[in-house]
Amino acid sequence: MSNSDLNQAFAERQEKLSGALAEIRRKMEGLMAENQRLREVVRLAEGELRKRRDQVQQMENEIHGLDDKRNEARGRMEQVMEQIDTLLEQTEHTPS
Repeated sequence: MSNSDLNQAFAERQEKLSGALAEIRRKMEGLMAENQRLREVVRLAEGELRKRRDQVQQMENEIHGLDDKRNEARGRMEQVMEQIDTLLEQTEHTPS
């Protein structure tokens, strides 16, 4: 092989490698852009998840508050019923 053939083979191989590197660079840039988009989607999803968790926590607090109020009302109702029973017993024992 002559010197010019070696130079030409080297130039061809260098061109081929440059093309391969350019393709790799394009693909890497595409992957980096996709990675950035996915990170943004994850960030948005995390924000939405935090918002939903806060809503669930707020609803759970409201449910506990309503349960407490219902239990208080039930207790008051039982007290009233006991008072009514006591009054009925007293009226039964007193002569009319």
